[in-house]
Amino acid sequence: MEHKRVSAADVAQKAGVSRTTVSFVVNNTPGKNISEDTRQRVLAAMQDLGYTPDERARRVAMARRQTVGLYVRHSQYVYTDAFIVRTIEGMSQAVNRHRVQLIIQPISQSYTGNYVDLVRQDNLDGIILINTQASDAGLNDLITEQIPVVSLDDLGDTLAIDQVFVDNRGAACQIVEYLIGLGHRRIAMITHAAPTFTASSARLAGYRDALEAANIPYSEDLVRYADFSEQSGHDAMLDLLSLPKLPTAVFAGNDVVAYGALLASREAEISVPEEVSVVGFDDDYLSRYMSPALTTVALPASGMGSTAVSLLVERLSDPDSIRKPRRLVLPTHISIRSSATNPPT
Repeated sequence: MEHKRVSAADVAQKAGVSRTTVSFVVNNTPGKNISEDTRQRVLAAMQDLGYTPDERARRVAMARRQTVGLYVRHSQYVYTDAFIVRTIEGMSQAVNRHRVQLIIQPISQSYTGNYVDLVRQDNLDGIILINTQASDAGLNDLITEQIPVVSLDDLGDTLAIDQVFVDNRGAACQIVEYLIGLGHRRIAMITHAAPTFTASSARLAGYRDALEAANIPYSEDLVRYADFSEQSGHDAMLDLLSLPKLPTAVFAGNDVVAYGALLASREAEISVPEEVSVVGFDDDYLSRYMSPALTTVALPASGMGSTAVSLLVERLSDPDSIRKPRRLVLPTHISIRSSATNPPT
């Protein structure tokens, strides 16, 4: 009976390191900071298991550029969500600079498989995640398998994962405070996604923070939930405009949803901003060209993508580093345009 060939994964498991580290040791990859203790553990595991690198595979591995994956957990809008597109643009610049390859992998919210399985299936060296949550059990599997990961969501400080994000709650609070400063008191919100999404729940919390600070009662009657699309924003806005007493301002959880809200207002013959002000979140390319131009939170999507790739490449170049996970919060600001003004008298 033929014995199963010992693999690099077997060596990695016995040595207690990542497969990337085994590859660095086997190929004597230059510029990789592998400690002598780690190197000796890998060599000892190779000897104990009788591992012999396949020379052809070794030459291919040495020539192969490292590959990183972008996993997005709302697959329906990966190529139409302006935030995702701008994030990918930033990543593209960074992967070219660092000479790595990028694979984009949309994942349905109903996916129940394992991130580790996807990483192995796509032969990835590391991954970047969008729209995951701290409660996602698959994150712990990645940590256990020592697969380098960067999240573009705030997962808190208990997971050993690098994170690049913005203060969604604080930024949402600021733009609602801006509306309050204009004199608005009846302010509605259309979230850009279900509150199960981290960013959506944080922006809703920021909306509530601003109302509470101004002693304005929070009302569920003024909150609607969209699903990333213009159509969902359109439908939610029509629903708000059917209320017996109209809101004087609407905070849309992202600009795409705000576009739908602007269209719904025109269809209902409600003038923006004279009768109702509308603000968004993201500062997409089209926001300044809307009619009226959209006041919105400017989100550094491209910078988030570029920074995420750079952090991931750092981990890949030093896979056994004990460096603490980084939590980088990038700044936002409000782009004031013409879609918001004082409430009607």
